[in-house]
Amino acid sequence: MKESKWSDEQLQELLNQLPKIKDDRDPRDIYQAIEIKMGKPKNKTWILPSIAAAAALLLLFILVPNLMSWQESADKQVELKADRSTSSEQITSENNTILEAKEEDSELIAQEKGSEEQDQAQLSTEPEAETETEISDEISKKTAASESSPTAVYEEDLAGKVVLTYAIPDQAAQNIVPVSVLVDENPARTKFELFEDTMSRLTEDEWGLEDYYPLKANFTYDQGNKMLTVDVPADHPYSGSSATELLLEKVLSNIMNNLDIEKINLMTEGEIGIEFSHYGYRKEFIPENSNGNLIYYFLYPNGADSTPFLVPLRAELRSIKDALTAMKQNRAENNLQASIPEDINFETEEIQDGKLLIRFNNESEIIDDESTLHAIEAILLTAKDFDFDTVKLENADVDKIGRFDLTEELKVPIAANKRDLPN
Repeated sequence: MKESKWSDEQLQELLNQLPKIKDDRDPRDIYQAIEIKMGKPKNKTWILPSIAAAAALLLLFILVPNLMSWQESADKQVELKADRSTSSEQITSENNTILEAKEEDSELIAQEKGSEEQDQAQLSTEPEAETETEISDEISKKTAASESSPTAVYEEDLAGKVVLTYAIPDQAAQNIVPVSVLVDENPARTKFELFEDTMSRLTEDEWGLEDYYPLKANFTYDQGNKMLTVDVPADHPYSGSSATELLLEKVLSNIMNNLDIEKINLMTEGEIGIEFSHYGYRKEFIPENSNGNLIYYFLYPNGADSTPFLVPLRAELRSIKDALTAMKQNRAENNLQASIPEDINFETEEIQDGKLLIRFNNESEIIDDESTLHAIEAILLTAKDFDFDTVKLENADVDKIGRFDLTEELKVPIAANKRDLPN
C-alpha cells in the first residue's frame, strides 16, 4: 500500500475543520493516543497485504479444488464420451460380427437341414420309386381311359354334320379300312358332292394308311336314278395287277353302299368302258352278292400303342354269338388282332325289337381302360351288321367304361373309325 502524503499541519488543519467535540479527556492523552497511532503506519501496510494475501489464498484454496474438480469432470466427460463412442463402435462392430456369424450359422444350418431333408427324401423315395411309378402309371391309365373318346361315329355326333365314309387300303394293301369324317351340312350340295369335295382333304399318311385319295377320275352323279359314272384317264393307276383291280372294286363297292348308289358306269376319257389287265374290258361295275356278315377286328398301323382301326371282315356265321366268338381270335393272314380279349366270356341273348343282351361271366374281369372301350365298339359295330339297334351289357365289374354308361342300353354306331380332318 502507498504511504500517506498528509503532513502534520494538514492533518491539524483538517482536524480543526471538524466539529468541535467536547472531550473530558486530557489533551495529552489524546495526543499521545494520536501519536501512537501515527507512529505505526508500517503495521497497517503489512497487515492489509497479509489480509489480502490471506483472502487470495483462501479463495485459491476454495476455487482451485473446484476448478480441478470441474476440469477433471470435463475431462472425464470427454473421456466418457470418447469411451462411449468407442464402446458404441465396438458394440456395433461386435453386433455386426455376431449377426454375420448368426447369418452364416443359419445358412449353414439351412444348408445342412436341406441336405439332410434331401438325403431323407432320396432315402424315403428310392425304395418306393418303383411303387410310385407303378401307381402313377395306373392313375395315368385310369385317367386316359376315363377321358378316352369312342372312335366310331354315334347319333349325337351328327348335330349339323354329315358323316362321309371312305374305304382306304392299308399300306400293305391287305385290308380296306372304313374311315369316317364329319363335315358341315350344306343344303346346296348333295352328299356325293360333299364326298367328292372332301377327297383331297384326307390325310391317309398321317393315319398310317395308303395315300389313295382323291381318285384319279371324273365323276357324274345321277341322284334320281342312283347312278354314278366314273371316267378315268388312259393312264389310270387302277390296272396292272389283280390286287390293284381288287382294291378299286372294294372302294367302288363301299361308295355304292354308303351313298345309296345302285349302279356305276365305267368310262375312259369319255369313251364307254375301262380295259383292265385282270378283269378285261368292263362297261359297268356291279358288285357281286356277298354272303355273310361283317365282323370287326383291330388293325394297329402305327404299332400297338396307337389307336386301332376297326376293320370289318365278311364271314358266313350262323348267329351273333358265333360272330363274337370269332372276334376273340387273331387273323394273322390279314395282320389283324382279336378285338375281344380271350379271357372275357359271356352269354348272349337276342331280345325282340332289335335288342341284344350280353351277360358277362363272373370270372371275366371288365375294367375301365382303352382296350375294353374299343372292344365294346367292335361288339356294337358287329351287332349293327346283324341288324341290332341296341346292346345291353350286364354283370360287368364297373358301371362305366369311357363314355359308355353300362347301366343303360348302348346304341349301335352310325359308322366306324372317326378321324378328324385338317382345318
